[in-house]
Amino acid sequence: MNLTLGTVLIPDSNVDPANAQSPSLITDGCRESEGGRPLRIALVVAAAMLTACGSQPKPQSRPPNIVLILTDDLGYGDISIQGHPLIRTPNIDRMAREGQRWTSFYASAPLCNPSRVALVTGRMPIRIHGSDKNSWANLPDEEITLAEMLKERGYATAYVGKWGLSGRFDYPGSHPGDQGFDDFFGLVGSNDAPLREGFERTYENIKNSTSEDFPISLYRQRKAVETPAYQPTLTKRYTEESVRWIGGHSEEPFFLFLGHSMPHVPIFRSPEFEGHSNAGLYGDVIEEIDWSVGQVIRALEEAGVADNTLVWFSSDNGPWRTYFDLGGSSGHLRDGKITSWEGDFRVPGIFWWPGTIAPAVVDGIGVNVDLMATIATLTGTELPGGRVFDSMDLSPTLLNGDPSPRSEWFYYGQSGNLWAAREGNFKLVFESWESLGTEKQIGWRGYGNHQTHDPPLLFDLSTDPAERWDIAKRKPDAVEQVHQAIERHRQHLAQSRGQ
Repeated sequence: MNLTLGTVLIPDSNVDPANAQSPSLITDGCRESEGGRPLRIALVVAAAMLTACGSQPKPQSRPPNIVLILTDDLGYGDISIQGHPLIRTPNIDRMAREGQRWTSFYASAPLCNPSRVALVTGRMPIRIHGSDKNSWANLPDEEITLAEMLKERGYATAYVGKWGLSGRFDYPGSHPGDQGFDDFFGLVGSNDAPLREGFERTYENIKNSTSEDFPISLYRQRKAVETPAYQPTLTKRYTEESVRWIGGHSEEPFFLFLGHSMPHVPIFRSPEFEGHSNAGLYGDVIEEIDWSVGQVIRALEEAGVADNTLVWFSSDNGPWRTYFDLGGSSGHLRDGKITSWEGDFRVPGIFWWPGTIAPAVVDGIGVNVDLMATIATLTGTELPGGRVFDSMDLSPTLLNGDPSPRSEWFYYGQSGNLWAAREGNFKLVFESWESLGTEKQIGWRGYGNHQTHDPPLLFDLSTDPAERWDIAKRKPDAVEQVHQAIERHRQHLAQSRGQ
């Protein structure tokens, strides 16, 4: 594989990293920040500037704890450190300032279930399901998850929140307890399904809905403890459950997956956060999630395990923009959920591990499917044998500031067809649509306005992250470069089919 070196932006010691700009916008080796102080760019030499040394985490008396915080439909631009002018996210911002913030971090799929499948297995759904399905499909029981891998290493494991890897809890492998998680508190899937009989899915109905419109059960372990789940307090209860669980397992290595149901529509927030934000109901929801992040970080610190815990924060895909003010913002990126544009696949990617991951902004490519290999390295765990992984080990970047090992990414659609591909800074788009329209049009949920581009469109994401200017005619070499990456990728899939 030909690698394009990613860049690590190391803020000057006198510059607040929150004000650091993406290195993709920097054209020479040094530029001035708004305050007039220089920002240094380092490639491999960044390793000498970081506190972590070598390609392994610092020696510890036990392997590091892992906390994954995944939101549902959060946009790249929904957090204040990534530019939202109204929503305040001080706790997420703190993670970003004290850890690594990746500006080209991707979800593995354009919607929740396949993205989550890739995250917990390290394998793309098109591989798992035979290259013909990248939409909702139950996770096969024979797949090995992060939790199962870490249990082999002696970890206590828990899943709190939206599961989303199966549609029901009535077949082998469908429940988190079948997939390596000791404890479970949450929902089987999204907070909008099933719908109450007679409830029509329109923008107005969703905006004015109550928990009774969605007869969804809240589970503790395998028992439904509340039907319908009272949604205004879901974020609060997920958080309280996570904090209690951390406190009860601080003496052993643990893996906690906190999968928020919000801000997937319908959106709700607890009474304490009503009117909390200047960005309306949606802003209240995000600021409560930020509060939740702060509570988890505080629990780790109070338990005395923060310096031996990796915390990752992200989203399963981009914002559902066709729900207007009920959906989020992709910031400077184009469009949102269920499209081939950057606003769907590119999501927040923040890694926090005090004393081990030094503060930096990384513009190299990372994908949530990479967590499997990365966590295996960080915890000293072997990847499961007998299968081919799509996961790449990001630990050299996290620990040493090395360039990301990933230079390519492939944007698959729901039917398993390749919508787009990225090699280095260049993205080639074969299919697209705009998630626009009224609530009675098919386009309003992101499925209409389909276009096939022949020849495909080419964008330079380093200068045009909004994907506005097709430069295919001016850059035939770049078009060929991406086509070659696609061919290598397809050969790899063909050689490993069935594994």
